[in-house]
Amino acid sequence: NITASEVVLSYSFYALFMIFLQVPASIVIDRIGTKKSTILANIFNAIFIFLIINCNGLEMLICAHLISALCFALKDISDGTLLEYSIPKTRKKGEIFARIEGKGYRNYFLFDAITAICSGFLYVINPYIPMYISLIFVIISIVMSLGFRDIEKIERKYSNNKVHKKSKRHYIKELKDIMLFITKSQRLRSILLYSGISWGIFSLISTYRSSLLVDIKTPAQIITIIAAIVGIASSIGSRYQVQFNKKFKNKSLTIILISLTLAIMISGIAGLIKGLKIIPLIIITISFIIININKGMSIVLTTRYLGNFATKKILTQIYAVNGMVKNIFRAIIGFIGSYLLDITNTANATILVGIFMVVISLSLISYMKTRLGLKPEEYDENEIYSK
Repeated sequence: NITASEVVLSYSFYALFMIFLQVPASIVIDRIGTKKSTILANIFNAIFIFLIINCNGLEMLICAHLISALCFALKDISDGTLLEYSIPKTRKKGEIFARIEGKGYRNYFLFDAITAICSGFLYVINPYIPMYISLIFVIISIVMSLGFRDIEKIERKYSNNKVHKKSKRHYIKELKDIMLFITKSQRLRSILLYSGISWGIFSLISTYRSSLLVDIKTPAQIITIIAAIVGIASSIGSRYQVQFNKKFKNKSLTIILISLTLAIMISGIAGLIKGLKIIPLIIITISFIIININKGMSIVLTTRYLGNFATKKILTQIYAVNGMVKNIFRAIIGFIGSYLLDITNTANATILVGIFMVVISLSLISYMKTRLGLKPEEYDENEIYSK
């Protein structure tokens, strides 16, 4: 008996939890290392699913999201950092990272598509079956993460310098220096603004998708098939983001923003079509295919851009700040999205989000134009952390 508005609201609380947990999470990762952090995060994920299985109301759902936030506050930093540490220094490190990260997201979205279809049909048999299967998969992920290589230990082994654990005071001072660097870096400010706004919109609109389909009376099995289709679309986007970025270069994020905005507007308008149900269903599906292709590309490209010109010393903190920014915008956009669903139907709410995106996109494109996507030699010295 949880409404669509309450579901959006619960994700806004999740975003708030993520904001406050980013700095503690980065300290924990610095203390125990990336491998142990990933293992701990997967354990929190198992606890989250257990709480969802036993959820009996909005309060418990919000509590479950707190545990999920503990999981992904660690994973969002440790997983990316673990991958960055694993790639040797080379001129094409950014491209190598993007290819590996893209392949990872491609496989994730493919699995997401398969499980979406399976869960839809299993849900009809018994709603708990998909959740128990999810729990089994998370346990498998815990076992897999135990086999990861502890990159920090390997680096200490082959380094001539003795590595000392940072004190809390030293860590906070370092974090302040990096925050100051980020505020001075126009390139990083641009990426973080784009990352926060786009992630907030992607998160909100994915929740709206289910609500839109329910409003036009789409059967549960069809909803899960559409979820699978858009999951494959995200996989395609993450698979071809390198080629996309090579072709459009510094216009890549601009094109993503424009096509995302148009697709949101069209999906909302389709939800208002009365009579033939098949027409709005097809339009909404195509719109979300476009949205999710953009999502697949955006996730990988943003992570790649954040890693450019960043040393290992500040990479963890940059990811932590990015996580905070993403969830600040996700919380704000989520609360607005929840309020819109309280005062109007999903189609109108989606159109209003599209109008909001028109204004934001134009402003963001104008801001990024002279600050992002330049050649390395065109950036000022203050864009590179040198301490």
